Amino acid sequence: MQEFTAFDIIILSITVLLGLKGLMKGFIKEVFGLVGIIGGIFVASRLSENIGGIIAPILALENGSTNKLIGFIVGLIGFWIILYVAGIIISNIFSASGLGIFDRILGFLFGSAKIFFIFSVITYAVYQIESFRNLLDEKVSTSITFPLLVKTGDFIIKLDPADFTKKIEEKLPSNEDGEKVNISEEAKKTFEELKTTTNETIESTKEAVNKEIEKATKEATENIVNSISNEENTTNTEKGN
Repeated sequence: MQEFTAFDIIILSITVLLGLKGLMKGFIKEVFGLVGIIGGIFVASRLSENIGGIIAPILALENGSTNKLIGFIVGLIGFWIILYVAGIIISNIFSASGLGIFDRILGFLFGSAKIFFIFSVITYAVYQIESFRNLLDEKVSTSITFPLLVKTGDFIIKLDPADFTKKIEEKLPSNEDGEKVNISEEAKKTFEELKTTTNETIESTKEAVNKEIEKATKEATENIVNSISNEENTTNTEKGN
């Protein structure tokens, strides 16, 4: 028999408290902020080279990989800021029109749902570990929220992104060659390019750091040798006098 336990109080309290952030920001700001991050990654990955080319002369950068990485970061932040500002403007319009209360209520529901989904995934993942499963079954299996968390987490984790993207691709118009756009391949290509760029930047940074270390070591060694030589010359001069 399910009953309201301390576990339910903790989960619901945290969900509601963190959901209050959505109440304060409103649904529109919450959604625009989330879309700004996801969309920013998509847009910045495609324009990183162009943006990096514009910034390179300003920062006097010569490494192509570094330019591309900085271009990606600037593009991501820039796109997020644009969407965030747009969300603020639209949210203010809603507030001025008297719909602000609905925006805040939806923001609270959206924020709470987001936190609940996160708890669901964590709970489901922990529940798959045998030692934790026995403990959870013993301590919180009779709570109201625990079974719901496990079922929700199971549903989220077992979602197949391939099926989702396939349905979207079927509804998308064909390109100039009459072929369907493959979202999965595009996303994979984007992240592969980003991974390559990041690795190249790391390697170039390592090389630059190693060169600086070698240079500093060489200069320090020369300074020590010169200092010793000067001391010996001074000593010999004093003895000669």
